[in-house]
Amino acid sequence: MATRAPDPTHARRATNAARWAIAVGVLGFSLKTAGWLLTGSDAVFSDALESIVNIVASVGAFLALRYAERPPDEEHPYGHGPMEFVSALFEGVLVAVAGMVVLTHCAESVYRGRAPIQELDLGLLLVGASAVLNGVAGFVLLRIGRSIGSAALEGDGKHLLSDLVTTFAVIGGLVAVRITGEAWIDTAVAFAVGVLLLLVGTRVAFKGVSSILGLQDAEDHRRIITVLERHRQGADPAICSYASVRHRHQGRTHFVDMHLRVPRTMTVADSHEIATRIEREVLDAVGEGTATAHMEPCGDTACARCVARGGAGG
Repeated sequence: MATRAPDPTHARRATNAARWAIAVGVLGFSLKTAGWLLTGSDAVFSDALESIVNIVASVGAFLALRYAERPPDEEHPYGHGPMEFVSALFEGVLVAVAGMVVLTHCAESVYRGRAPIQELDLGLLLVGASAVLNGVAGFVLLRIGRSIGSAALEGDGKHLLSDLVTTFAVIGGLVAVRITGEAWIDTAVAFAVGVLLLLVGTRVAFKGVSSILGLQDAEDHRRIITVLERHRQGADPAICSYASVRHRHQGRTHFVDMHLRVPRTMTVADSHEIATRIEREVLDAVGEGTATAHMEPCGDTACARCVARGGAGG
């Protein structure tokens, strides 16, 4: 079994990024709220409501990261990493709820009628500034989250980028209202934003649930199989075949199990050396955590590698 210890710099980067995300969320919400109060726009209201979710989600991500950094203990021998998946689930639910609130607000505007939109130019400026802020923050959080394997930061970054898309839609709607004078366009844009939030939130929440239940990461699987295939095809140290590759990750910590088959004439010491080297390569490919290789004698009577060692696989 090979183990790769957590990088302490990753924890510092994650918590600093989460703090920054909270500050960005507060500033973005302030800009959009000011824009809504000035314009009375349904679309800007929907965007401001999503910014409230940004703040709550960023706080949740920060707390989840702090909890996930706790070392393993008797009650949690595999660590506290799954808390990051709980944070992603919570964020998805919040986004979906925000979408439903926006749709309800739109229905109310249609039913009761709406006041004319005012101060469009200043409203556009404020919403545009929030778009730039969220775009930069979203890309930074997504990049950091992927580089250190943080589900919480990655989820927060994706949320900010989805918020950027809705903000562009809101800006487009306000520009259309300014050109045409048709206020219904604003409500239509708000309705579209509400539907998008509902869909995005549902997808993020579903992914969080799947991760909690142990869904294997497709990219991790590809990296592990790439390493094993290279050794099956003859790279040093060579193996006859592999099977039962299983893996999961909790936050940034990965757990990998695999069965490696080698010629039955090989000594225990040699097979152990092969296992250790391949375990380390697998961890180099996926990140920090633990990899365990179970060594088995090859059972293939036609195995060329077994024959070359002077004995058939069977």
